[in-house]
Amino acid sequence: MNKKNLFLIALAAVVLLAMSSCSGAMKPGKPGSSGKTLELMVVASDGIYNGPTQKVIDSLFRTPQVALNYPQSRFDVVHIVPSSFNGNSMFQAHRNILILEVDPQGLNKIYLDNDQWSTPQVVVRVTATDRRSLDSLLLVKGERLLEEYYKQEYRRMNKVFSAAPNVKIINKIKEKYGYSLSIPEEFELATLRCESDFTWVLKRTKDFDLHLYLYSRESVGPKDFEESVILDNLDTILRRYVPGPTEGSYPGVERRDFFYTRDVVLGDSIDAIETRGLWRTYNDFMGGPFVCYTFALPGSDKVYTMMGCVYSPSERNKMVNRRDLLMQIDGICRSIKL
Repeated sequence: MNKKNLFLIALAAVVLLAMSSCSGAMKPGKPGSSGKTLELMVVASDGIYNGPTQKVIDSLFRTPQVALNYPQSRFDVVHIVPSSFNGNSMFQAHRNILILEVDPQGLNKIYLDNDQWSTPQVVVRVTATDRRSLDSLLLVKGERLLEEYYKQEYRRMNKVFSAAPNVKIINKIKEKYGYSLSIPEEFELATLRCESDFTWVLKRTKDFDLHLYLYSRESVGPKDFEESVILDNLDTILRRYVPGPTEGSYPGVERRDFFYTRDVVLGDSIDAIETRGLWRTYNDFMGGPFVCYTFALPGSDKVYTMMGCVYSPSERNKMVNRRDLLMQIDGICRSIKL
């Protein structure tokens, strides 16, 4: 289908975003949602799903997650037919649901509902008069749908993290930076180099390590938010405050790989630059993916950095999913509140 036809169909589509519980509050009386991290349940008949529609779904949700050192898809997709889904409370409790329907007598529509059968949950229903129109709707609105599913994942993580918080670390961050994060109780403050403008929070397990570096410095103007300046700042932070595992080694960003940068909004109103890429230890062999947020706060003359890093060497546990680990540390960053 050419771009002109896609555009005409998109104009004709009636997009209804029924944003129940759009504030993110949990609906009382609903069971807790189920499903794995970054797992999407697609409800569609075999006649709809098989063929071009599956290729569209794959192009949206199964493309590689950016800035991982091992390729992994954005989402794990599970297909189920409506006869198995309808009336089945186990399947309907899944946290991320995409329902695809074709009705020749209907309209081209997209409905979105939070917490329809469980909480937290997002359910997207896409209906169209024929399969070609269905595929076109998915292509045109695909990035928006991805945003909604990611938003749901952050929302779920915030709920889990808030249930067992590390109050000591949370209060320390509030006092030092003027914002709060949902830090789970299994995280701890690093004993090394926790200074006035820098904080290191980490979680160590036998299979992986999660590191969160918080930093603030005086702003030098708009250049603070240029990618090259952000990367140089990360190198400075890591080399100054985080020791390498062996003499002469030090961590830094991996300059031989590409970086992914975009504008985002953290919390309700914090404009930030998101940067994703890989970190490495120079003169040693450690490394992994990172996500970083750079932002300013109202009434402050400082620029703030939150950098989350994953270290999960394959010799520890080949089954560990680096995509999901990065989502955990990213979820902490995304829980920011003024």
